[in-house]
Amino acid sequence: MGVLFSSESSEPTDSLQKVIVRELTPRDADGFRMLRLNCIKHDPYSFSVCLEEERCITHGQIYSMLVRFCHCSASKIWGAFIGEQLIGMIGLETLLGNVRQHRGIVTSLCVLPEYRGSGIGRVLVEVLIEHVRNNTSLRTLVLEVSATSTAAIRLYEEQGFMHNGIEYDALCYDGVYVNLYRMNLDLTRDA
Repeated sequence: MGVLFSSESSEPTDSLQKVIVRELTPRDADGFRMLRLNCIKHDPYSFSVCLEEERCITHGQIYSMLVRFCHCSASKIWGAFIGEQLIGMIGLETLLGNVRQHRGIVTSLCVLPEYRGSGIGRVLVEVLIEHVRNNTSLRTLVLEVSATSTAAIRLYEEQGFMHNGIEYDALCYDGVYVNLYRMNLDLTRDA
């Protein structure tokens, strides 16, 4: 079942009127690949993979990964769509093992450059948090975000995520070092 999002922008747009957010399935493999490649190309320092590495990931590998997510009750990937076009996504991975199963990892938040600032990222984060609160026993969400991703950092802060560490020089892009911020959301507190 999808979530309908109507743009609250005061500017008239032809394309951003209604966005559907739903779980991704294997049939979304092509859109997944195109979204990731486009976002990495336009904002390379926000990803823990370079464009050349991402290009090496095959359609079959993406398809298989989406099959695994579809058959896993604990881990999910949601996509934001306008019509058939995947314009944004976010993932949730749960940790295995008795001592870590109360934590979930927020992954892969990305929105096509032309839709950034429109509220799509916020809606994706809210859908993930709502799912976790209503359908899991997770107590904490954790994530890592590039220090260069100021809009994403601000979004996570607005959703209640707290900073809990910095990994200096965590990523290196052709000699350019980028820090990662670690953030967490305590789900035991009232929403």
